Amino acid sequence: MTPGPSTNLPINNIEETLDYFQRIYDDPVTVTQNQVDALYAFFIARTENEQTALALVYTVVVTAFSTRQNPMTMLDRFKKLDSFSLDAQLARFLNSSRNNTSMLGVKNTPTVNSQIARTILS
Repeated sequence: MTPGPSTNLPINNIEETLDYFQRIYDDPVTVTQNQVDALYAFFIARTENEQTALALVYTVVVTAFSTRQNPMTMLDRFKKLDSFSLDAQLARFLNSSRNNTSMLGVKNTPTVNSQIARTILS
């Protein structure tokens, strides 16, 4: 038996990989205009920026379908959240279909006690 190419990547099931790529375009993503409008209305109200809202709509739809979730179910979850929680939940949702090397995060600026800040600045 001749050794295969040397790699540091895990050995996956070749049949599973081939099957995935053979079926990749079998399930077309179909979204109704009403769903797009609902997502857009939500994100435009939150971001007040048309380009950002459109990018979020596109990303949520693509991520929802790649993870086999209904985009409207995700919208219902997002509506229940305040602004900071929405940022964190949206990052988690988008990370569900991303590579571990390109994860999104949420900026967390800790509040510094005024006594500590005064001591540091002095």
